[in-house]
Amino acid sequence: MENKLSNKILKVDPHAIFYYSEPPNWWWFNPLDRRISNSYIKNILKKYALYKPYYSGNWDVKATLFEKTHWYLNIDDFKNNIKKIETSLWYKLILREINSKGFYIHKKIKISNKEELVNFFENYVINLIESLQNNNFINEKLDDVPQVLIGRDGQIIKSAHGCHRLAIIKSFRINCEFPVKIIGIHKNFRFNIKNKQNSFEEIYNHVKINYSV
Repeated sequence: MENKLSNKILKVDPHAIFYYSEPPNWWWFNPLDRRISNSYIKNILKKYALYKPYYSGNWDVKATLFEKTHWYLNIDDFKNNIKKIETSLWYKLILREINSKGFYIHKKIKISNKEELVNFFENYVINLIESLQNNNFINEKLDDVPQVLIGRDGQIIKSAHGCHRLAIIKSFRINCEFPVKIIGIHKNFRFNIKNKQNSFEEIYNHVKINYSV
């Protein structure tokens, strides 16, 4: 369940996305959600925290440059060490977690030893890179569409889902369309239409005009 704003999937230029931010209320929602076991309360909390179309605050001006996120830094370093995976920063970070916790989980993939770690890079990461290079972005699941926010000045800000894929596209300089859905707009975004509740088309058009390939 999401807000009506996110019902539409838009195609944008991934190289025009420069910033990243967690969802505006993630800072308090995530730790609270982990502590609550009642599914009914969790759903109510999620609806209140994450499913609103408009948000106040300074989350947009505090957004991080995407190329400074761990997704991009790990992928960019991996590109430079792709012929010798074991020397890459990402490999070392995962191995460190395996040695500390006994395992590492990437989405639904559980990695418990070096053999599985090498297999992860050779048969998942490299395949993903080659797929993006040869086939561009293929979205297989609607619930995994990359999410973005719109800041007060109209800037598009990457949020959840698809961060590794965006990092690959940027680092390997792949030209393609990038599917996104908007999960939130800053309350101070200047609409031409006064009634914001009926202005989603204005937002969609803003993205199409300014961020299409």
